[in-house]
Amino acid sequence: MTVKMKMKKLSNIAGTTIGLLMVMHSAYAADTVNLNITGNVVASPCVVNGGVGNIDVDLGNIQATTLAAAGSSSTEIPFDIKLTACPTGTSSVTATFAGTSDPVAGVNYYKSTGTAGNVAVALIQASNSSLKGNGSTITQAVQADRTVTMSMKAKAYSSAGSATPGTIKSVVTATFTYQ
Repeated sequence: MTVKMKMKKLSNIAGTTIGLLMVMHSAYAADTVNLNITGNVVASPCVVNGGVGNIDVDLGNIQATTLAAAGSSSTEIPFDIKLTACPTGTSSVTATFAGTSDPVAGVNYYKSTGTAGNVAVALIQASNSSLKGNGSTITQAVQADRTVTMSMKAKAYSSAGSATPGTIKSVVTATFTYQ
């Protein structure tokens, strides 16, 4: 075999080897992916309303004449939202109120689905007399005895006046978040 043939054969072997190494390298190539693992540790919940569930507020019997004038309202009925057994890591509680706003009285009042006409419902924070309409909140610190009491009031309200006799029904949902 001539030197030229040996060189050509050696060149072919070298080329084939380099090609195989390139193919093998790409077969073993790997992509890396970071797994970003996140989460939150949140404050544990308190027991709401003794674990019973709903709080019923009875506005009682209201004379139609009480709601005859525009902007008139009934007597405010006080009630408490009580949270107990708040865990040690929970320092405050925020209540967010949600319900259907009354289209006449506005966003600070809840629509009544009862049969009484021209009547809305007002939810009021007792400590500062502020209306708590749809989307509003109250935040209170957890007391040393691991409780929170949100003192509230409710009343019937007639924006337009001329309330007609019938029932008053409104559902307001309070959602609690804990810090």
